[in-house]
Amino acid sequence: MKRLEKGEQMGKKLFTVMIVATMAAAAAGCETTGEHTKRGAIGGGALGAVAGGVIGHQMGRGIEGALIGGTVGALSGAAIGSSIDAKRSKEEILASGEKLGISDVIVLAGSGMTDDAIIDKIARTRSVYNLSVEEIDALKKQGVSNRVINYMMGTVGK
Repeated sequence: MKRLEKGEQMGKKLFTVMIVATMAAAAAGCETTGEHTKRGAIGGGALGAVAGGVIGHQMGRGIEGALIGGTVGALSGAAIGSSIDAKRSKEEILASGEKLGISDVIVLAGSGMTDDAIIDKIARTRSVYNLSVEEIDALKKQGVSNRVINYMMGTVGK
């Protein structure tokens, strides 16, 4: 097995760090993503990249291991964080002054809260949504009214 020059090692480490940083920035940049989802993606991506890099290094494929580990870790962490975000109760959502995530709107709509009350909470928290077609479909399937969805879509330019 060929030994890497010190410059090549630094280049590979920098590349790995850049990949993890890019994943973290992408996760943090989503306005409709819940806080636990963001933290899970960032933490899982970092831990996965380190673990994958160490394991991959044993086989001479540290960068590939870091990339695979980082990706799997970020996806797993985001999934776990998303389930935590979705479990917020109506009372926690209403008591909080935080911006509402999509899962929060679903919880409020599912609790029987009126459209006016949900829209008022979205407005008061200055929540902004850039909804994808998939997110709109998910909102509809979860019983969120077209009126609330239309209001959410109108927050993009605010």
